[in-house]
Amino acid sequence: MADELRQGPNAGRTLPSECDRYADPETGARVTRLTSDSNADSRHLYFTEPGWYDDGRKLLVRSDRDGTQQLYSIALESGEITQLTDLPAAISGVTRVATESTALFWCDDRLVTLDLESLEVTPLYERPDGYAGSIAAGTANGERAVVALSEKLDIEGRSADREQWIADRMDAGPHSKVLSIPLSGGEPTVHVEDDRWLNHVNASPTRPELVTYCEEGTWEDVDRIRVLNLETDETWPVRQTGEDEAVGHEYWLADGETIGYHGWRGRRDDPAAFFGHVRYNGTERYEWPAPDIYTHFHSNSRDLVVGDGTYRGAPFDLLWEWDDDTGGYRTPRKLAVHGWSGDDDVHPHSRLSPDGDSIVFDSSRARDGDGSDVYLVDVPDDLDELPAFEGVAE
Repeated sequence: MADELRQGPNAGRTLPSECDRYADPETGARVTRLTSDSNADSRHLYFTEPGWYDDGRKLLVRSDRDGTQQLYSIALESGEITQLTDLPAAISGVTRVATESTALFWCDDRLVTLDLESLEVTPLYERPDGYAGSIAAGTANGERAVVALSEKLDIEGRSADREQWIADRMDAGPHSKVLSIPLSGGEPTVHVEDDRWLNHVNASPTRPELVTYCEEGTWEDVDRIRVLNLETDETWPVRQTGEDEAVGHEYWLADGETIGYHGWRGRRDDPAAFFGHVRYNGTERYEWPAPDIYTHFHSNSRDLVVGDGTYRGAPFDLLWEWDDDTGGYRTPRKLAVHGWSGDDDVHPHSRLSPDGDSIVFDSSRARDGDGSDVYLVDVPDDLDELPAFEGVAE
């Protein structure tokens, strides 16, 4: 592998709390703005990734407050910020092994582990020239890192239209692999290899042999969600899409056997949006109406679901609570305003805490659209305290 990777002097330094607490102006919910450095862009991990650790007392965030994106930790009780990485290049693709105090990320072309206690960094794997890497995933037994690699093409950046770029890259069929690497060190194992655009690897938090990955592309044109058994290399699609259907933004629920997602039926310009859950083997599929196709959903269980709302008329986090009596969800409730204003604006990427008591999201609401901060909002015990959102058809 390349030169030894060493932490710089700022690894482990602490910064004072930047917390600002307020009552949401529309819902009254208690919100904490966790970051407020006006010279930095700060974001929590992607919504599929488990950012809480130390028994829920700390939260991982990414920030470029020193000029390059590095990893930080926020102590949620005090607000104190600790810089976890001070590496010679920006980091990307960050996740945490769900059962371990270990983070995984890319630093340039190297896949790296970080011990969140000692702050020791260990390079695991060097990406081959000409390939891009997905966000990493750590298996539930803490033994392997799993990533998707996809060939870089000369069409990159050619189109300013994101949807057109996605379609062009999908049609080009870049050579891709899904591979795993032992966290203890060793050679990678290639589990899937194809001339299709493969991306977005997510590990089951309870089943070490199971991961999802996706066939990337315009959602209408692919059977996106794929499950892979790392022990057998068997792979299969889940929630296949029929004509005029699309699904994506898949994630694992806490049971490690249920996969969440959202999508739509009909045309993209006139959709019937929904969110859903399905068991990893394709059984027990259930779906419910959603406000729009431009959003994300997350849930730990069926009992409570958070959605980003949408920049098209619902710029706030929404909560769906399960009703055992009716066997469905109650009318969604507005939790907090994030002010998401367009696809080019910061996406909230809302995620429930492991205990379901709070939700983290990103927002540019205090920046006039220039940069991002990380927010945490408390989920009230009684959701009836929150205003109803009537913009979803029953």
